[in-house]
Amino acid sequence: MQLYRLTVATIIQRKFWIVAFLGVLLLPMVLPYLTTYESNPTLIEPARAQAAWVALWFVSVVWIFFQAAKFGHEMANSGMGAYFLSTGVSRISQMIQMWFASMTFLFPMVLLTVIICLLGAMPRDEAQASMWVAANMQYAALFLLVIAPLTLLALAIGSRFGGTVGYIVSLCLSVYGLFGVGYLAMLTSVQKNIFLDWVYILSPHYHLADLTPRLVFKQGSMLSSEFLQLVAYFLGLKLIISMISTFCFRAKPAT
Repeated sequence: MQLYRLTVATIIQRKFWIVAFLGVLLLPMVLPYLTTYESNPTLIEPARAQAAWVALWFVSVVWIFFQAAKFGHEMANSGMGAYFLSTGVSRISQMIQMWFASMTFLFPMVLLTVIICLLGAMPRDEAQASMWVAANMQYAALFLLVIAPLTLLALAIGSRFGGTVGYIVSLCLSVYGLFGVGYLAMLTSVQKNIFLDWVYILSPHYHLADLTPRLVFKQGSMLSSEFLQLVAYFLGLKLIISMISTFCFRAKPAT
């Protein structure tokens, strides 16, 4: 795990993780007060939960993907990947260790977001409170199933095609899956086109992992069957992305 420790130490040394953690911590405390909470104080708690998860999505897409893509590029082109290959660390092991280093900073931010929602936005009604806890746990699980594979993809593509390409690919996939698929759904409902229908079916439906509206409108947790179906869907996407990442990852410069 020498490469893992080296990657974590590098992230700590760069110090931008402090900004990421402060963003996840402070934005949910500040943004809710920009709403019209004076006329309706009950808006504060849902707004805080919304701000907490939106901040986490933003930090993950902007910083986690960027870090992963950058590490993939640096490892392949600096000669470090070739060095670790010579010491017996396989190409796949290098990829996994760098990916896990990025996840080491993501896991605490997810936990911090859940804690903010549980301590700062918990409904007072006991029945709603239990569903609130379950909904946030489900949200955390689905969030990780979306971000973790895309982080691996950013790292792998960054190692082969450059950090910028790796970052943009993961960024575009996440934004498209979260927002673009919805517009595509409206387009297919208006204009019947077999090609568009297949594009919609094959698209990554990451918007299904965004449970923010469920929290804001206090719709409660998902049914176990519905949640497990989503878990199975995202695990399938994870498997596909992991296979692509394994194929793309390069530990040393092309000769």
